[in-house]
Parts: sequence; C-alpha cells; structure tokens
Amino acid sequence: MITTVCMNPSFDKTASLESLHPGEVNRLKDVRLDVGGKGLNVAIVLSRLNVPVGCVACLGESNASNFERLVRKENLTFSSLTLPGEVRTNLKIFDESSQMITELNEPGPTMTEEQLDAFISLLKEKAADSSYVVLGGRLPAGCKDDTYRRCMQALDGKRIVLDSAGDSLLHGIKEKPYLIKPNLPEIEAIVRKELKTLRGIREAALFLMDYGAQNVIVSMGKLGAVLITGNKTLFAPALSVEARSTVGAGDAMIGGVMMGLDNGLPLEEAFRYGVAAGAASVMTDGTGLLHKDEFDALVPRVTVQEV
Repeated sequence: MITTVCMNPSFDKTASLESLHPGEVNRLKDVRLDVGGKGLNVAIVLSRLNVPVGCVACLGESNASNFERLVRKENLTFSSLTLPGEVRTNLKIFDESSQMITELNEPGPTMTEEQLDAFISLLKEKAADSSYVVLGGRLPAGCKDDTYRRCMQALDGKRIVLDSAGDSLLHGIKEKPYLIKPNLPEIEAIVRKELKTLRGIREAALFLMDYGAQNVIVSMGKLGAVLITGNKTLFAPALSVEARSTVGAGDAMIGGVMMGLDNGLPLEEAFRYGVAAGAASVMTDGTGLLHKDEFDALVPRVTVQEV
C-alpha cells in the first residue's frame, strides 16, 4: 500500500487556441477539466497501474463535493480534511502556434496551525498500513516552509518520497527522505547556478544527499532523467514519443517509480518504470496523465546507462 499527500489540489482546466493574443479577446476551444495536484496525480497514476493507493488531501468546502465526484472515477481511496474556501482552479492554455502552455494558477484555501495538526493526525491514521508515503506539491496558504518536515516527523518508520522545491525541500530533506525528485530548474535554483553537464547535476544531487536525501532523481524533460544513489549515477535518455502535454509528467514519473518499488524491485530498476510512465503521460492531452497500455509498450524501450 502507498499513500500520497495532496494538501492543495486543484481543478485543472486545460484549453487550446490557435494563437494567444495578450490584451485581446481570445476564444478557447477543446476545454477539458481534470482533478490535479502532485500527490493526487501520483495516486491516479498508481491506480491506473493497478497499485493499491490512497490519497490524503485538503479540500475547500464550497466545491469539495464536485471535486470528490471527479475523484470517484479513479479507483483509489481518497480521504480529506475540509477547509473554509474552495478548491482552486488552475487554467492551462495551449497556444497551438507556438506549442507553448501558459499556466494561471489560483492560490487555494488557507490553513491554520490547528487545521494542520488535524491534517497530520488524519495522515498518520490513513498511512498506518503504507510502506511508502509520497509528499509533494504546493502547500496551502498559511503553511510554513517546514510543513512537509513536520508531516515526515509524524510518519516515523515510513519510507518518504518528497517532491517539493525551494525552502520546503531543504527543510524536508533534513528528515532523510528515501527519495527526492527535483526537476532541472528546481535543483538549479537550489544550487544557484546553471547545470549544463551530467557531472554538474550529479554534484548538485550529492550536495542534497549530504543535506539528508538518500536518493535523488532529476527529471530533465527532453534531456531525459538521472538517478543518483549512494554509489552510482544512472542516466536514461528521454523516449521519443508524440508529445501532447508535459503537464503532470514529473508526477507520472514518481508514480512509475513507486509501482516498481511496490513490486519489490530495486530503485535502479524502478527508475525504468518511472521514465516510461513520464513518457506515457506526455502522450495524453491536458493533465490526463497516462494509459496503462501505452506505459506497458514503453517500458521495454527505456535504456539506462551508468555514467
């Protein structure tokens, strides 16, 4: 059993238009609505890959029922703490002429210290039978940068996967998470320099491991991904697929890795599943994540080499 955490989920509304014209009226087409947020995305991927999973979330009370209705379409256990306000809506606009996505993200509900204590209690209860817990995504307004660290302290004995950025990540890795997965811009922001080589990325990852992380995966989009463990560095080139949307690809990668780990594979082998899941996600529209048949077809195509 795997538990994921999504403290600030969202309705993800994705639309396309022929060309985006700032300051003018733009007519959207092909509008679709999905539920999203890092932790929920990971849970949906795991469910579609037939892995038992539960997601613990926070929901704004005014539209919580609409959100839960959409979540029920996925085969996963969903538990939530209700907060005043509403689940945020993130608008993603795909400009067909430039092939670029513009994202407009709302802040979501605000959480008090008392509500955070209640959420941590709920998380401890729901994750009691889980070997792995995945923490990630934007925190609700009102939460301090050490919020994920506090969650991890309450989950003593669990293997933690942390997908966060900035100060939230730096606080969290002090609790020695089993795995972290920054993307290239996120790890560059932490070390405050551009990383142009695999050696530079490895050195940055080792810096985070000195800080406390046990293993690091750096996702690099079209450049592939790198896994750094205590004694080796593995590189996987990106798979050549028809890209429809990159939104949620990093979450899908974590889902693939967790599937491998849940099946008892070593992290080095689970990494292959993560690369395939990320590529399968890119092949879907909006934040549609992945389809299992496409994932299954991609796994044999993944190549991993030690560098």
